Amino acid sequence: MPRSPDRPGNLESARRNRPLTYAINRLVVVIAYAVIVGLLLSAVAQAFAVGLEVGLRSLAAAALPPIILAYSSFFSRSVKPPSRVLEVNLFGMALLWILVLLILVDFVSGQFSHTLPLGEFLISLTLGGLFYFGKRLSSKSLLSCSYGILAGFLIHILIFGLWSF
Repeated sequence: MPRSPDRPGNLESARRNRPLTYAINRLVVVIAYAVIVGLLLSAVAQAFAVGLEVGLRSLAAAALPPIILAYSSFFSRSVKPPSRVLEVNLFGMALLWILVLLILVDFVSGQFSHTLPLGEFLISLTLGGLFYFGKRLSSKSLLSCSYGILAGFLIHILIFGLWSF
């Protein structure tokens, strides 16, 4: 049954009735993507600053997940996400994932001094996952993930500071 334009769950209705909330939510999604892209670019740039070989390995690690996700999305069109996903679960999972990811990136870069580009791989995997699932999940689910990403990023900054990257 098609949604009526007056239902509160409709995106057009939210855009018309609460334009500020709609704009803030869109801004959160854009900022979440920007945070992940910024982390990835920063990690690759730092690796190139160490040396050409380290930089190329880092770039390869960053390029691998989008290639795999693009391939899998092209050849597995029959895979469908669940019809109803609890947005609270997505928020919590995204928050924990980003927090663990950033702690792991700090640990790996500190212990292995750029010999293992695991951080770049996982950050790129996260970005690829956002794009992959962003088209398959509802706007509420994507928004929950975006808020979780920002919350995890801010918690990491609160605990470890900004300059730990």
